[in-house]
Amino acid sequence: MKKLRIIAGLAVWAIALIGFHFDTAIGTLCALCPVGFLQISVASGSVPWALLPGVLIVLLIVFALGRAFCSWLCPSSLLKNVFGGHTPRGLTGRTGERCEVPEKGCRSVVESGESYPDVTDAESLAPAATEETAASRASRACGSCSSGGSSIASQALVLGVLLIVSLIVKFPVFCLICPIGLVFGTLWAFNRVFVLLEPGWELVVFPLMLVAELFLFKRWCSAICPLGFFFTLMAKARTKLGFGLRPQANCLTCISREGCTTCSTVCGENIDVASADRLDLEPCTMCLDCAENCPTKSITVSAKK
Repeated sequence: MKKLRIIAGLAVWAIALIGFHFDTAIGTLCALCPVGFLQISVASGSVPWALLPGVLIVLLIVFALGRAFCSWLCPSSLLKNVFGGHTPRGLTGRTGERCEVPEKGCRSVVESGESYPDVTDAESLAPAATEETAASRASRACGSCSSGGSSIASQALVLGVLLIVSLIVKFPVFCLICPIGLVFGTLWAFNRVFVLLEPGWELVVFPLMLVAELFLFKRWCSAICPLGFFFTLMAKARTKLGFGLRPQANCLTCISREGCTTCSTVCGENIDVASADRLDLEPCTMCLDCAENCPTKSITVSAKK
């Protein structure tokens, strides 16, 4: 799946370069960004209604597919898929850590001569097997073994500060530091150098800022990026309504009850699909590494409740 994600990322970059070269609107995704929409509204004092349909379409796609944009289409994700960034991404292979996960889902099923349930949803299991204590949730939330790395509170705080600053300076300030914007800015700088033969300082500054944000501040996407605030809201709506695609484990073939932790080890968000409920799956980016690496091919993508 990593190769497919890299191909998807390269396609986005290629489309952007074509857009820059021919000076068309496809040169960026910024017109579809909810954060950009709010910043422009605040900075200009008027709502850019022409951008609203595109923003709403993006949010509807996120509602249906979750944070798939983060793994497959975000221009900065290509760099993380190739060079690393959010562990365990990387060209040289997986470097995830084994996580201690609660005994629920497929892990809670005990040999009793009866058939195993074929889904991990809490409703399909006996109440005694699906109850989660505060202690188990606390242990699951510590360190790199957290099932959900996103922090909607910190993302909301960052978004609020950005909107206040944009109101004061009358300019969408996040566009200057947004990794997506920096990727497009770097591509634009390369286009100026190699096509227009007009080198500029952007070719040095933009890549350095990208390296700092994606590789030094490894919590950028999960705890800082204000775009993630909207993605998290959509994820919570999906959870509330029980809607949308999500990875699920088939307990008939899953061997997590025998100690397998492959899905959590290869997951960039440290989600253990075999024990995950809908709440645990909110940070899922649909990278599908769990399905690809599952030794028994027990994980599939389904919208089944």
